[in-house]
Amino acid sequence: MNRLVIPHHMFEALASGRGGSAAGRFLAAAARDRHLVLLRAVADGAGSGAVRDAFDALARMHDAAPERVDPLLRYPAVGAWALSALRGLRTGGGHPAQMGALAAAAALRAGLRFEVSLSGRGGGVMLPSLGRASVGPGDCLVRVVPPAASFVTPASRAEAGGAGWQGLRTIIAEHPHGDLRITLDDLDPHRFPAIGHLAPRLSEAEVARWRELFQEAWRILRDHHPATAAEISSMISVVVPLSGTVWAASGTSRTTFGCVALARPRGATALAATLAHEVQHAKLTTLLYLVDLVAGDPRIRYYAPWRHDPRPITGLLHGTYAHLGVAEFWRRQRHVDGGDDAHAEFARWREAAAGTAQVIHDSSALTPTGRRFLDGMTRTLLALRDEHVPPRAVELARRAADRHRRDYGAATRPPA
Repeated sequence: MNRLVIPHHMFEALASGRGGSAAGRFLAAAARDRHLVLLRAVADGAGSGAVRDAFDALARMHDAAPERVDPLLRYPAVGAWALSALRGLRTGGGHPAQMGALAAAAALRAGLRFEVSLSGRGGGVMLPSLGRASVGPGDCLVRVVPPAASFVTPASRAEAGGAGWQGLRTIIAEHPHGDLRITLDDLDPHRFPAIGHLAPRLSEAEVARWRELFQEAWRILRDHHPATAAEISSMISVVVPLSGTVWAASGTSRTTFGCVALARPRGATALAATLAHEVQHAKLTTLLYLVDLVAGDPRIRYYAPWRHDPRPITGLLHGTYAHLGVAEFWRRQRHVDGGDDAHAEFARWREAAAGTAQVIHDSSALTPTGRRFLDGMTRTLLALRDEHVPPRAVELARRAADRHRRDYGAATRPPA
């Protein structure tokens, strides 16, 4: 992939922990371009045949209706599938024929006729970003005749929007200063490849609860954290529900930009803080594709004040950047919520992020560009340390930090 050149002022803004919607749109465009490169590589790797024909059809549909097909090309699971298919072409695994399902989804979005034969996986055919048709085993003829699509096997037939069809649900959180539109993906097999504990299909009652939480969290973000809200709306478009048994309550993956995996939060403020956390990961994930920040030995592990396990230097940088965002969130939110607990959240995470930033600095594991990035983070963290926190909240934060280090504070480990 040819790397985009990120403007100097945008890099500096991102280094400070911010960036705004302009940086969000730039990074989202970079992720979309990466998807296009991966799709072409899959088509080239497959050579002639059905995969190449489907790719060519997809390209024609994008030319005919770019504003309708482009959201599909940006869809997080599309990038994850393309990367998996490309690796599979090299190793003999993967599912490159899913290119046909991608073309069918583009046709349905664009209102264009298209027909393709696919092999159902697990008794179903997934149209990325749209939904899944349950068709049973065997080959399936997917026929798009706008505005409908049919899925026909020798044993069954399903229609998009009808019996045998499970559509992805949408969450729309409204606000006078701008809405948030999120796809709730509990179907696509590539929706979040980097983690287990994916929740199965949610009930309508559970979806309704997610909508309530997002509506209230979005009000909190738009009212009290407008810059963070702008970044979230420009970058996060998909949420993948996690089961309640997973230890990590949220996560992002470098292969699914724009997607956040979430266990259902305990409340709206917790969800708002989680989104402020995960949008930081989203920014850094794509930035690391564009510029080289880290040059250290990936086998070395460091204590992370937010994890149960020690982390490599890239993971430590990610966590520090994310918790800078968390500290910024609680810097503002503590004046909304009041009370020692909110102040303690701010105090704990500003100190944790500042401490790990110093560890990263001392490690000499960054490139010159990486040191510039860390310098920007450090300036913001030093400013946060200047802010007053009530003594009781400082003590609560210190006790929580001490407990974590006592329980999980493995020393920095050299490679074995």
